[in-house]
Amino acid sequence: MHLGWKLTPLRLAILAGLSILAWWTAAVEHFYGGRWNALYCTGSSVRMPQWLESRERIYRVLGPVGYDGQWFHVLAHDPPEFRESARYMDAPRMRCQRILLPLAAWLLAFGKFEWVDPAYFTLMLLWLGAGVWWTARLAELRGAAPLWGLGFLALPSTMSSIDRMLSDGPLAAAAAGFFFLLETGRRRAAWTMAALAPFLRETGLFLSAAACLAALLERKWRSAAVWLCAGAPFLLWMYELRDLPGGTSFRWKGVFASAIRIVEQSGNYAYAPWLRILLQGMDLASLAGFLLACALSLRLLWLRRKELSDLRSRTWITGALFGAAAFAIVHLEPRHAWDDFYSYGRVFSPVFLVVLLDGLERRRMTGPLLALAPVSARMALQFASPAWQIARRILAW
Repeated sequence: MHLGWKLTPLRLAILAGLSILAWWTAAVEHFYGGRWNALYCTGSSVRMPQWLESRERIYRVLGPVGYDGQWFHVLAHDPPEFRESARYMDAPRMRCQRILLPLAAWLLAFGKFEWVDPAYFTLMLLWLGAGVWWTARLAELRGAAPLWGLGFLALPSTMSSIDRMLSDGPLAAAAAGFFFLLETGRRRAAWTMAALAPFLRETGLFLSAAACLAALLERKWRSAAVWLCAGAPFLLWMYELRDLPGGTSFRWKGVFASAIRIVEQSGNYAYAPWLRILLQGMDLASLAGFLLACALSLRLLWLRRKELSDLRSRTWITGALFGAAAFAIVHLEPRHAWDDFYSYGRVFSPVFLVVLLDGLERRRMTGPLLALAPVSARMALQFASPAWQIARRILAW
């Protein structure tokens, strides 16, 4: 049957954006008491600035420390005064490094306090919708159906950004956009994307590093220098923030120490035995899937090592850099991205995107799906409680 309505990349992106907006609206209305700032996940014991508390009734989650979105909330309301806001943050230098989304929201709101939150949510929708569009276009370039663009929503970074207003989803979208722009010959736009990406999250430097490394391997010295310059604005921003506290000094902890800790401490859940066992199993499966994704990203670059003149080599190198970074810091302390499934999956999400794209190209999806499915399923449980409450209230109504 011909339905007369084709799911193009643009329509998929719009559909994804509307679905996310519908979820937020339902969650805010039926789970968060009508307060949209609940989406930032502010901890019950976190001290917020008085100027923010006095003008906005902040929703506090049950946990004492909250999550990263709460710091972007503070930054977005007054980014020019980031040094003043920094004293309320847990790691000021690291939080202020990721200034792009809060600053863009403030600019979109023309600095008006009451417009900042809607602007932030709008930008989040645009980034995630763009991620779906770019992923769908990348799938088309590999001869696959654009419907695979919805796979972007299954990335841990996307799910965490929907859940807690984090910058990881926009960074994954920037990576997808970077790959697409390079593969379609839009080098200047790709350079701009690579220059902006670290301001979402510092791991965005891997985009320009991948292009620079590819140019060096091809002995294109001028091109390598151009791509090296893409990281310069962010490095200057880091220099500007050098006096803020919150830097990190890593130290050796032990071979795969963080991964071993996750295995050993898995299961500290105060639930019924059957549910605790289920969550333990899902945690271990998530870890195994993530390690598989990192290994696949490194293997992909090795298998394609003789094809580095291909524009897609930047995609393979980016995936390998993220995978190598994950394997590097797993031995170090502090753990940072190796805290739990919610951490490693979202921080290193581009590895999932890269192996997914490679699977589409080679028509071999078993490995990518085995890697992604456990992490996505575990992340999806974060939505279970709100979904249950929403369903109960709607049915009761």
